Amino acid sequence: MHRFAPGLAALILGVAASGNACAQAAAPATATAAAATTAAPALAPQTLAVGAYKVQMATAGSGRYTVLFESGFGTGMGSWRAVAPQVAASARIFTYSRAGAGGSDPRPEPRTILQSSEELDALLATAKLGPPYILVGHSYGGLLARAFAARHPGWVAGMVLVDPADERFNPALRKLDAARAAADDKQFAAIVPAKFQPELQLLQPVLDSGVFPVAGKLPDVPVVVLTSVQQADKPEFFLQMPQAVAIKRDLHADFLRQFSAGSQVVTADSGHNIQQEQPELVIAAVKQVIAAADKRAGRN
Repeated sequence: MHRFAPGLAALILGVAASGNACAQAAAPATATAAAATTAAPALAPQTLAVGAYKVQMATAGSGRYTVLFESGFGTGMGSWRAVAPQVAASARIFTYSRAGAGGSDPRPEPRTILQSSEELDALLATAKLGPPYILVGHSYGGLLARAFAARHPGWVAGMVLVDPADERFNPALRKLDAARAAADDKQFAAIVPAKFQPELQLLQPVLDSGVFPVAGKLPDVPVVVLTSVQQADKPEFFLQMPQAVAIKRDLHADFLRQFSAGSQVVTADSGHNIQQEQPELVIAAVKQVIAAADKRAGRN
């Protein structure tokens, strides 16, 4: 079964060079994630009415920040089941399923990145969860985290992006081999469930354009990007080839150069779903960002 991400040929799976403005570390190999993710009770999903629609969500823990989790394309809050309960032991967390995913009601029309971001505004207001926020986004959820931060820079205290999508990836792959990149898109579209096809059709032009669709400068906050550089034994997609993985890793490193406190964690021990295969890396990154945000707040 495929574990799909947004516009596969526009996703990423990588290797990169370290940048001057970002610290880069290799993730340690671990036999299992059990040592880092034991004894945390599962989150109890709730249903919240937001306007005419019901949204599946969960909140737990307490703390200065609300750690807000954004899942990948077509996936619900269950994507964070190995991470969110652990983070809730020392912070307030909020996880949810977007329209049509998990247990949330679908909308009559597919959602753009901006529309999903605006719906998150309404959800947070209804749930009475105010800033400051630590944003944690996986894959397509990384684009949504960036959109939220660009729209509300004063609300965001930090970000953790887990093998995030990058709108520059697909154009870079097309420069490398246009035919194979186009084949990736075709293969990916074929495995996306029918109910998410309209949303993919809205997303694909963004991934092809190389231009982020939401205006606004990101706040200079602590940021950690986790990058998978795992090599597939038998690559199914062009983006899994070593040269494509290298492009992804470079793009992640380049993204971090805009932040004064940005770091990249590179792992070869899990694939695209790092939050499920090595949840301890994501948990550690969230704790790192919270500690850095606390330190900054203490100086102000």
